[in-house]
Amino acid sequence: MHKIVIIGEKDDILPYQSIGVEIKPVKTIFETVNILRKIAQDSSVGIILITEDMAEQCLDTIIELRTKTAKAITILPARQGSRHTGTMELNKEIGRAVGMNILEKK
Repeated sequence: MHKIVIIGEKDDILPYQSIGVEIKPVKTIFETVNILRKIAQDSSVGIILITEDMAEQCLDTIIELRTKTAKAITILPARQGSRHTGTMELNKEIGRAVGMNILEKK
């Protein structure tokens, strides 16, 4: 079975450890990008979760890894609430996949 790993600030991700998610606490964009790239190469990991605060700093890397690997990389809101970064990225990915934005409100 593949592992689930979450990347983010320790206070935001610590609760996930209690349900079996491997946590990777980070404080800087440098740490975030390095951990993200390392985990993306790990064949035992199937899902990568990353907090919105950290994801916003390295969206280019996330987009690159989504296209180069079969990993599911999902952006989660931090405890302060969502700024909808994950939703916006999901809309872009769906738009690329189907050729139009099917989630756009009219």
